[in-house]
This record gives sequence, structure tokens and C-alpha cells, in this order.
Amino acid sequence: MPQHRPVLVIIGAGSMGLAIARRLGPSHHVLISDFSATTLSAAEDSLRSTGHFFSSQKVDITSKDSVESFAATAASLGTVQTVVVTAGVSNAANDAKLIYLTNLVGASLIVETFLPHMAPGGSLTIIASVAGHLKPPNAALDDHFATAPVSELLNHSELDLAGDPGTAYSLSKRGCIVRARYAAIAWGRQGVRINTVSPGVVMTPMIGQVMQSAQGAGLQGMIDAVPLGRIGTPDDIAGAVAFLAGPDASYINGTDLVVDGGSRPTHRWRGVGAGPSASG
Repeated sequence: MPQHRPVLVIIGAGSMGLAIARRLGPSHHVLISDFSATTLSAAEDSLRSTGHFFSSQKVDITSKDSVESFAATAASLGTVQTVVVTAGVSNAANDAKLIYLTNLVGASLIVETFLPHMAPGGSLTIIASVAGHLKPPNAALDDHFATAPVSELLNHSELDLAGDPGTAYSLSKRGCIVRARYAAIAWGRQGVRINTVSPGVVMTPMIGQVMQSAQGAGLQGMIDAVPLGRIGTPDDIAGAVAFLAGPDASYINGTDLVVDGGSRPTHRWRGVGAGPSASG
């Protein structure tokens, strides 16, 4: 295979990461990673069966050393054109500190580490969540999310590391959105774009775990309220990422793209029916 292919970095080898790798991978050298050796091995088998040109490496995104080693691997493969971060843990983990470390600190380490390795015209996309939009914005906390050194990100009175996992999940994803928006200044000046995608409910193994947890009933209510009448799929998210990574989005930087079937408005305007009734 030609070695001049641009490098597509996928961090998180679950169903969403695989869907993105399949969507963008045919024209790239795919570098796929995950914390779980089992998940990574399954992803390798899938990409091998579909003829993708790929490399793989286990990575712990909560470790600066691990992320730096992974970024160096990416740079050694060629021009790092596209990075997509799908790695994360849900509130089903029932561990607020782990949620903050993985979703917020991990994503922030990737943003900080990969910028020097990105090619001009490249892009990084973080998979956030519509959950990051559900709580009213807190200006002081947003400023902290935007500007705090990674080592200090979790040192804020609003972040309870032993608190409610659902709150931790929402705030960790809010932090990803704000962190990327702020980083867009430095990234844009280097000719590189950074954005986030906020999915609604998407059918993944992670969602299956949540459905079996104490949060399952609430999640089912969210699914039932989606105006488009269906749950999202990994391919829906892959399409959004492909757009943001492609030439049609070359002037989009520091933006969060919500992909939720229209469910976000239902959290504000509850009880809205299917539409106006016809009158004679």
C-alpha cells in the first residue's frame, strides 16, 4: 500500500469509532486505538476483513505519557490529517471521577498533544453529547473548562468527583464542547480545525449498558421523545464527522454539531405534540 496516504486517527475502537473508520478509512492509513485490548482486537479483525490499510495501538487517554506515545506513532506513519475522539465512558460506569478523567481530561490531553502533529488543513473532532447541553451554562465553570491547565481541570468546586454520575457525564461533555471551542483559536491560527459532535441517543453497546442501569428509564423516555421517531445509529454520527473532516466544512471551526433527531428542543418545550391540528 502507498505510504503517502494521510493518517486517520481514531481514538476509541467501539461501534462509533469503527463506523467512522469505515466511512473515512478507504482513502487513509487508519490508526485505531482503544484502552481495551479486547475491543481493539475486535476492531482490527473488522478492519482487516474489509480490506482497510491500518495500524493499531493500545492507549490510555487519561495518561499524558500514553497519549504522547500514541501521537508520536501517528506522526511516524505520515501526515496526520484527521483525528477523531470517540473514547469515553457513560454514566453507567457509576464513578464520577472516572467519567471526568476519561471524558474531560482524556479529550483535553489529546487536544493539547496532537496540535503540533497536525497537518495544515487537518481537523480534529471530539464526540461530545447532547447531555452537554442539558444543564444551564455556568459562565465561571465554562471559563475554567476553557482555560485551566489539564492538570487543574478537575479542581473546581462545581465538579464533585464522588458525586452523581449523571451530572458528571453531562458536565464532562459540556467541558469537551467548551474546551474545543476555546482551542479553536490556537488551532485555527495553525490552519487546523477543531469541532465537536454531540449525538443524542445512539444505539451502541454503551447505550445498552445504560439501559440496564438505574438510568435506563430516563434514557427510554429520551428515546420515546425523539421527534424523528427513531434512535440514532453509529453511521449517523460517522456522516456528521465525515462532513466536519471534509472540504465542505473548511470554514467550520470551534463549532458543536448536534445530531439528535431533533430531541434537544423537547427538553425545553415538553409536551409539544406532533404539530398544529388541521381546522375545517
